[in-house]
Formats: sequence, structure tokens, C-alpha cells
Amino acid sequence: MVPPETSAGEDTRVWIGRISPGRESEHKQFVDWLNGPEAAETFRRRRLTEYQLSEDAGELTVVFKAPHTGDPRIMIDFLRYPGVWPEYWEFQRGGRAEDVPAPAGGTVRVHWRRDS
Repeated sequence: MVPPETSAGEDTRVWIGRISPGRESEHKQFVDWLNGPEAAETFRRRRLTEYQLSEDAGELTVVFKAPHTGDPRIMIDFLRYPGVWPEYWEFQRGGRAEDVPAPAGGTVRVHWRRDS
């Protein structure tokens, strides 16, 4: 897995979960959507600076970043936005990148970074 770029001006969070058994085809369609322009616009509207989804044998790691403002609402709003967290993604753990290191390995399936 290639770690996303780092910046002192960003707040980085990690979400770790898995794909519900039998839902792999829906997940594949969702990954296709995540790689498209509608998802990119959603990331922009949610004020993210970067989004990366990695997958390893059904295990998922999402690393997402937003400007470090001291206000956690950007991250909270993104985590609450149902359009980017399908019901067949089962949450296991998550938090700040420094508290919940992303697992090593996996294939990057989605990587979006806001244009400068």
C-alpha cells in the first residue's frame, strides 16, 4: 500500500473495516463510483483534501484528510455522510492516523487528492 502524502496542515483520519460476505459485486460497483467525477465532487463538497481506499482480501482501509483547522466538524460531517459509507462496509476501528495506524499491505483501489 502506498501511504497518502503527508502535510502538517492536514488532519488525517483512518477508517478500517471489511466488506460484508456476499456483497463483493456491490463493493466493486461502489469502487467504480468512487473513482468517478461524482465522488470527486462529493469529496470536494465535504472539504476533503485527500481520500484513499486500500483493500486486502476483503479488508478495507480508508485514509482521509481535511485542512487542519482545529474544528473536528469537517471529519464528523464526512463520517456521517451516507453516500460514502455503504451498508456493506462493516466498521472495525478508526480514529486519528497517529492513534490508529493503517495496516501495511493491500492494493490502492481509490486515490483522490484535491488539486492545488
